[in-house]
Amino acid sequence: MQPNIQQIPQPQMMVQDPQIQIGNPQQIPQNQLYQVIQSNSTPNVCEKFSHCLTGSYNIPFMVFLILMGSCIHFIVSLFLGPYFASGFLLFSSLGNFLFALFVWGPMAIKIEKNTSTVRYGLLYLINNAILSLCSLGCPLSFGTIWNFILFETLLIALSNKNKRMKFFCCKLSGNAVIASSIVYSFIFNFVSFFSVLITIGYTYAYKKWLINKLSISNEKVERFETFCPIKWLKSKLTTFISIKDVLEKEKQSQPLVQNDNNQNINNSSFIPMNVYPNYYSGIVPGIQQMQPMQQMPQEELKTIDSNDNLQ
Repeated sequence: MQPNIQQIPQPQMMVQDPQIQIGNPQQIPQNQLYQVIQSNSTPNVCEKFSHCLTGSYNIPFMVFLILMGSCIHFIVSLFLGPYFASGFLLFSSLGNFLFALFVWGPMAIKIEKNTSTVRYGLLYLINNAILSLCSLGCPLSFGTIWNFILFETLLIALSNKNKRMKFFCCKLSGNAVIASSIVYSFIFNFVSFFSVLITIGYTYAYKKWLINKLSISNEKVERFETFCPIKWLKSKLTTFISIKDVLEKEKQSQPLVQNDNNQNINNSSFIPMNVYPNYYSGIVPGIQQMQPMQQMPQEELKTIDSNDNLQ
């Protein structure tokens, strides 16, 4: 009789899923992680409208509302233009909407990202109300939005006279943008000749006397952001720029401003931080505050050199 030989079963090799690592059971597979991130970044209604209007989802909330107001004014004039003023309303609203979309819009996006949505919205309400009252118009009317758009375009150009800015398809200096914007506004708003003059005069007065008097401190912006409607918008909209986002951005860009001061002076693009000051109460506004910070290293170097020579 032959002995009964028992065969020992060989262990089977388990094929490991490359997406799951042994030893970390809480780790989420990459495909599931990608699906979670993708579901959270679904664009909301405002972002979808802004994408249809400008081709971009990343438009801050207040700039989007102003562009939508100009667009609504154009749509209304599209139906009422043939019946009133022989189509002038359609001609004027179309020109103002194109100016807002291609000239003011790209610059205003940078301005709101550097000032916060609440501060930008409050400044819009204040300046638009003053311009409307001086022009004998209604502050809540869509037809007065172009006054603020012209005002802010001129204000940006005045603050960056030697910088290069985009005017439709061209790159122009700040002085050229001022002249081109004024001529453009007179062409498309020749009936509102007086209103254009009021806007130009108010822009120069605001730049010289009112920019600090009508400024809004960071404490006020923080208090407004705690209000229930604004707090709800802040939590729901990814295009809402909070004061915290602005301050974090300033901290990240401050070393670049200090180290590359001479390079920034000769830079070809305009500087959005020098239009509306960001400051805390009791502190000098942003533009004046940065000058001593840039001069301090040079003064310290001079004192060090003099002490070395004395020794």
